[in-house]
Amino acid sequence: MKYPIVKTITADHLELFGILAEADGEKDAVLINIHGTSGCFYIEEYTPFLFEELPPLGIATLSTNNRGSHVMEAWQKSGAALEMFEDCVLDIDAWIRYVLSLGYRRIILQGHSLGTEKVVYYMNKGNPPPSVAALILLGVSDSFGNQTLVAKGFPVDPMVEAKRLMADGRGEQFLTSIWRPHGGAVPKSAVSYLNFFSPGSELSKALPLRQRGELSYYRGIRVPILIVVGEFDPFTCIPVREALDLLQKENNRTHTQWIAGADHDFSGKGKELANVIKEFLKGPLFGKSEEKSK
Repeated sequence: MKYPIVKTITADHLELFGILAEADGEKDAVLINIHGTSGCFYIEEYTPFLFEELPPLGIATLSTNNRGSHVMEAWQKSGAALEMFEDCVLDIDAWIRYVLSLGYRRIILQGHSLGTEKVVYYMNKGNPPPSVAALILLGVSDSFGNQTLVAKGFPVDPMVEAKRLMADGRGEQFLTSIWRPHGGAVPKSAVSYLNFFSPGSELSKALPLRQRGELSYYRGIRVPILIVVGEFDPFTCIPVREALDLLQKENNRTHTQWIAGADHDFSGKGKELANVIKEFLKGPLFGKSEEKSK
């Protein structure tokens, strides 16, 4: 099986790269993975297991980059430090156009971490085609809520510096009062920090698990959804079991699974995660079976 590096171009002319594992036979279904904060298509430990398990079912797997890949890609002024959350719609649109151009008829959108919020946002604010048949959300996250908790431990409020830099016309400058303000881990420009973490931001509305209800964007999704969270995942902002119960309550198309002993990235649990995804996709819900794939 070949795993070619592939490319698409967004409507605003960003070049995005990915890696594609295709199935033998007709081009029916494809899973598109959207990574989390500052990730990239080759960094997620579970990807090789999906490449092994899904193509034999007739489901191609495409692991993608987006404008939030890495901290900064200077050559095209992108990266997690610079991205605007709403622009995730352009990235997902570009990858959907790409797989449709290859002839795929059904699409499973999968997001991990911040990617779960991007996928949910896209399904509400983008223009998803009827070919989007299911969603998979891994390490489902409330990034705005998590940031609120992390920022309480900062010696100063990065929002103050961000607003000052914007007022001075220096919105692209990195924040330095807290060098890695995004979750205490990733550098951020002033304009990007304000876009993500200002009260009422679009990110704040994507998956506000912290509210323990009224998940309006999530509630509006009309395709089957699989949610998988590790037992020790902190990014739900509320206890994992409570988050899973809430998501089932908010949308009756939700199927949930937690993985014992797993962290946010499913470290060392890639095979187990791939099997959960495989069972979701090959069951009657998605019309796949072992017999059909032979």
